[in-house]
Amino acid sequence: MPLSIQLNPALKYSFAVIMLLLLVWQLPGLYTTAHGNIQYYVAADKLDKWQAGKEQDLATYQLAKQAASIALSSKPNSAHYMLTLAKVMEWGIYLGFEVKQLDSLIHLYENAIQLRPDWPNAYSDYGYALAFIGNDLPGAITQLKRAEQYGPFIPEVLRQQLTVGLANWGSLPIADKIWLLSIVGRAAESHWPTFKALRELTAQYQRQDIVCPYLLNKTPALEQSRIKNLTRLCTQRAAS
Repeated sequence: MPLSIQLNPALKYSFAVIMLLLLVWQLPGLYTTAHGNIQYYVAADKLDKWQAGKEQDLATYQLAKQAASIALSSKPNSAHYMLTLAKVMEWGIYLGFEVKQLDSLIHLYENAIQLRPDWPNAYSDYGYALAFIGNDLPGAITQLKRAEQYGPFIPEVLRQQLTVGLANWGSLPIADKIWLLSIVGRAAESHWPTFKALRELTAQYQRQDIVCPYLLNKTPALEQSRIKNLTRLCTQRAAS
């Protein structure tokens, strides 16, 4: 038969007071964390909308930058929040709301990598920034190859590698062109959103003359549905 333990009323009261004090002591930290999470989602939502071509105005940018900054201040050692703020600032540069300078972005990316050295997205996003904001293509390729070591099939990593590589194809040395073609082949065999991104980026940078022969003659061959999609893309280029 289980024993029934009766607590002294004074002891019960003391215990309740201690628990209440502990809760009150933790409340500021809990509020800061919760508020930071909310602000992160505000910034992430704006990033998604900008990617879709929506709400690309100064007021929205200022809101997103403030939200990303608050999120990071709530959790200063969050590599994820660091990358979010860096991406917001990159959009600010792209949209003309920020001066094009790399120092603050380098600080965010390198700190994020130091905190999470095996996170491929940090390397790939850093590589993208080096290529398009820092005009440092060799440095960018170095970071993109490091991203490959930790996450070769991650869609965001593949997209950044393709974007930098296809945009700068003419400036790549032979060894890096061979590397990029391996990324093209990997993206072509990945799930459909990544394959779609490959098609869009190939058309955007007009690299059909490079991508089409490589993929259409690839061994082993791609599945027929993908070859059909590629044939349509390549035919459009030939007719233009």
